[in-house]
Amino acid sequence: MRSVVTGRLRVLRVVGELNFGGTEMRTAELLPRLAAGGVDLHLVTLSDRVGPGPLADVVARHGGSVTAIPLDPRFPLRFLRLLGRLRPDVVHADCANFSGVPLALAALRGVPGRVAHFRGDDNATRTLRRRVYRWVCGRLLRVCATDILGVSPSSLTFGFHPGWRDDPRCRVVLNGLDLDRLRRPSPDDLRALIGAAPADLVCVTVGRASPEKRRWLLPPILAALRDRGVSAHAVLVGPGDPADDERVRAAADAAGLGDRVHLLGPRDDVGGLLRQADVVVHPSCLEGLPGGVLEPVALGVGTVAADLPGVRFIDERLPGVTVVGVDAPPQVWARAVVRAVAYTASTAPAVAADRFVQSAFAIDTAASTHLEIYHRWTVTRPGRDRTPRESSRPPVGSGR
Repeated sequence: MRSVVTGRLRVLRVVGELNFGGTEMRTAELLPRLAAGGVDLHLVTLSDRVGPGPLADVVARHGGSVTAIPLDPRFPLRFLRLLGRLRPDVVHADCANFSGVPLALAALRGVPGRVAHFRGDDNATRTLRRRVYRWVCGRLLRVCATDILGVSPSSLTFGFHPGWRDDPRCRVVLNGLDLDRLRRPSPDDLRALIGAAPADLVCVTVGRASPEKRRWLLPPILAALRDRGVSAHAVLVGPGDPADDERVRAAADAAGLGDRVHLLGPRDDVGGLLRQADVVVHPSCLEGLPGGVLEPVALGVGTVAADLPGVRFIDERLPGVTVVGVDAPPQVWARAVVRAVAYTASTAPAVAADRFVQSAFAIDTAASTHLEIYHRWTVTRPGRDRTPRESSRPPVGSGR
């Protein structure tokens, strides 16, 4: 079935899966603004797990659709058929170097706008197989992408190519953050929920359960705080994983803190929980532009995070981040937590919010940048040309 020509711009966005992760949340927050700007967004997930997460209902509410096309031998044909049915103006892939594959298929179908978006640094050690995979996908991406975006300079340096500044297709497009979502109250009193005493510190971390998030560092940090005479609880918010959750619980039991480490799982009231925190601890060792740091900073909650390029990028633009070495021992993290708690106590949420709204991380800035990129491209329809409107293209290097 051919799609109906509506005169609106059609964007097909490709993500790994629908879950409570940074890419998905940022996409969900942009949707109302993109729809108001004349964009109909259709989503492809590379997993057959379409149900969980914030996007399915939001996409449908704004006139889009969600299609699951798992990565199996049938993926290329199924994706080409979807392209033929939807006839998108733009394919926007959030799949790191694998974005080269859907963008190559989009090029075969004559889709004019083909956007690759890098969300993480990908600076981990690579096996030979991984290096070959990156080279093949990277070649497809370089040949087929019309726009190459990164959420920070380091995401393009480590994720795409160190020489990205010499490629006029590359630009930094910061993740926007919707403060209205973070201001929604939580139905729970966090201290009552976890059984914290009035004098106990409440340390929150937000992120999915995966090895690079290093959630198992929280119990040793609590133990180091205990050694300093500071009583604290750790609250872990985000989708769980049986093996990772068990590693966290084992670390808590080993430190004698099994009753002070709380795994809440995914929540849709993250902002309401963060506003009740004394401090946020973000021990992840691999990030692009970490929402787990940006969100509490926007609310005026002191945040301790590992020394990563994306963390430094935030720290250089907004106060509230205490940076520690990636391999720092728990005692160093504990000292940083005490400093960050003092920042929270001395910072008015309204002041932090005003600062954030005036920053480059505001959601309206991200939305206008996406719309500018999308509206450069049109498809062949009656009365429309299939060429980009080059007159509206930003100067080379803008947004870096």
